[in-house]
Amino acid sequence: MFKKIFTGYLAILLISFIVLALAFSFTVRQYLINDTVRSLYRVAETLSASAVDPGMHGSGHMRGAFFNLANRIAYAEYVLIAPDGTILDSSELEAYPPGVEMINQSFMALAFNENGNESMVERDQVAVSFPVVLGGSKKEAALILYSQLDVLTQLNRSILGILAFAAVTGIVVSSIAAVFATRVIVGPLQQLKIRAGELARRQFTGRLDINTGDEVEELAHTFNEMAGRLAEYDHSQKEFFQKASHELKTPLMSIQGYAEALKDGIIPDEEERDQSLDIIIKESGRMKKLVDEFIYLSKMETLSESYSFEALNLKEAVKDAIDAVHSLALEYRVAIKLVSSDENPTIQGDPEKIHRLLLNLLSNALNYARQQITVTVKQGTLIVQDDGPGFTKDELEKAFDPFFQNNKRNGGSGLGLAISKAIAEKHGGSIAVGNHPEGGACLTVTFNRS
Repeated sequence: MFKKIFTGYLAILLISFIVLALAFSFTVRQYLINDTVRSLYRVAETLSASAVDPGMHGSGHMRGAFFNLANRIAYAEYVLIAPDGTILDSSELEAYPPGVEMINQSFMALAFNENGNESMVERDQVAVSFPVVLGGSKKEAALILYSQLDVLTQLNRSILGILAFAAVTGIVVSSIAAVFATRVIVGPLQQLKIRAGELARRQFTGRLDINTGDEVEELAHTFNEMAGRLAEYDHSQKEFFQKASHELKTPLMSIQGYAEALKDGIIPDEEERDQSLDIIIKESGRMKKLVDEFIYLSKMETLSESYSFEALNLKEAVKDAIDAVHSLALEYRVAIKLVSSDENPTIQGDPEKIHRLLLNLLSNALNYARQQITVTVKQGTLIVQDDGPGFTKDELEKAFDPFFQNNKRNGGSGLGLAISKAIAEKHGGSIAVGNHPEGGACLTVTFNRS
């Protein structure tokens, strides 16, 4: 990643410098050419104000102090062309000797404005033309001032050299800065990558210490929080399997012991054999119920359990649940009382899941109640209260932990409240445990009525 960031940064920087250098060079060249044309034109206009004698070919008049001064000012050469194309005078006698016909067609076209232009820019030179009145004949000649572009080219090259030096210097300095900046960014990301690999290998100990003061630091804090939660989840899963193994081991040992006794003929009496078989059936049922609860809880935790919501009368649902545990209540000699201030307390829920939640709450209350359980339904809230000893402080903290149990009447699985909590939350509600001021445990479930 470091190489990609550094290479991309360097490429962008280099392209930017090249584009800037080319644009600047082109702009400077055009400016210098335009400025040279303007300078030549001003000088030509000034020189043309004096009449020229056509008979003074090669005389000192044309190469006098006035033209020499103009030449120095404009960095230019000149040639004076008669209307018939004859060279009257020039500053380059070898190239354009006076008295001969002008053979430079570009100059001829410019001199007599054949193309409608008063200036000419070619690859190697720039020139301007201005009319000059010939003395005596009053005829117009053409004064051509031209300048070679060697000076401009050299100046342009000097500018490009300066830009190239600036570009190299800038790239070197920027590269050093880029290396530092990239490492500042990539370093923490490398730590995050290493930490992610450790979490994938279930190594939850250790913390990231990244202090960048930006989103990367926030991400590191999120990683630390995630590691802590994963560690807690991993511990709870291990504890869950340990407790599940223990819960399954007890009925399995009982089934195995009685089955071996029956096979070896250790229990000869027919009545005792029937009792042993009843115990095997009972423990098998207990183990099946436990496994079913394992499967149900795992489905709810992995969100694979489907819910079918519909309008549900909570009061009627409570009545059905009370009927389902009626025989157990009679066995424990506990009365269940239903109190409702609303004749039609409707919620949106899954009937099967709500029934299971109510059964779990009533079964939990039956394990502790002495004589009575009161179920109160009002405005989407369900309260199950018993007259038992209530929850201790430790039980209040662990009530919803899987396999937590402190039952007086039977050895339940300890999964009922954990399943009830999951069902309530899937319905957009909540469940809380506490103790009633008058004594006994109190479980309050709040449903989302919308």
